[in-house]
Amino acid sequence: MSADTVKRRLLCVLGSAALLLALGVVYAGFVRRTGIGLVCPLYFLTGLKCPGCGVTRMCLALLRLDFPAAFAANPVLLLLSPVLAVIFVTYSVTYIRTGHRQAHRWQNAVLWSCITILVLYGITRNIL
Repeated sequence: MSADTVKRRLLCVLGSAALLLALGVVYAGFVRRTGIGLVCPLYFLTGLKCPGCGVTRMCLALLRLDFPAAFAANPVLLLLSPVLAVIFVTYSVTYIRTGHRQAHRWQNAVLWSCITILVLYGITRNIL
């Protein structure tokens, strides 16, 4: 494996992350300026909150460093964010080093655990 290949993969990962960050910043600026955000289709159609409802408010609160408001908007996703970040970083490092895009067994187990937690949260937040 050549250094050029590793550099190309690193630039690809960093470019993708930069693009996602830029889109997030533009969306956050749009929402803050206009007050118009994406509408959850599940909430719109059924009145039930999905596990992701409140993510925009959570992210906007985090940009203001208002952690209590971020927690109030979506506590489970806020608490899972560091875990998901570790999964993303380790997956990216593995890809940069090896070129393999397949997650490790432990990463899949953690991701499925996070999905299970989010689904259970989505159910319980509508019951309580």
